[in-house]
Amino acid sequence: MLKNFLLFGSIVLLTSNAYSKTNFYQVTGSISSVEVLKTYSTQKVPRNEKRCSIQRVPVNQDANKFGADNFIGALIGGAIGNQIGEGGGKSGATALGALLGSEVVRNEKTTTNQNFVEKEVCRTQKVVHTETIEQISGYKLIIDVDGETISMNSNRSYNPGDLITLTKKISYSLN
Repeated sequence: MLKNFLLFGSIVLLTSNAYSKTNFYQVTGSISSVEVLKTYSTQKVPRNEKRCSIQRVPVNQDANKFGADNFIGALIGGAIGNQIGEGGGKSGATALGALLGSEVVRNEKTTTNQNFVEKEVCRTQKVVHTETIEQISGYKLIIDVDGETISMNSNRSYNPGDLITLTKKISYSLN
């Protein structure tokens, strides 16, 4: 029984090849039009940007800095505190006097610095932009060949009027 089945199967395979035929031909076509196929992708790109604004700033910006005049005020305040303090509190009174003397000078510099000007102040900030990138993914070709107009996609670009060689495959089979 198995022999009969194998014999029948091989006859079917051998005879089916006899009932079909495929031919390949090289034909020449003419490009009638080309359409560029594109894909789009979006990505976030960080960039450094200069951001400016108008701000009110003091004319003398050194008013809040510790300088020689603050040091002199601390020395004078420390000397006065040293004279006032007695016994174990003498060093504490000296330190407190120095702190108060420096603070008096700082406050005086701040109150004399009441003049402001409007000035453009700029900073560099990192800003993230969204960019859309366009990429060519291929070309849609409209080709006139053998009296027909066909459409094919290609990775290569052509110009209208270019001649192109195509492989034409014709298969014949019995039903």
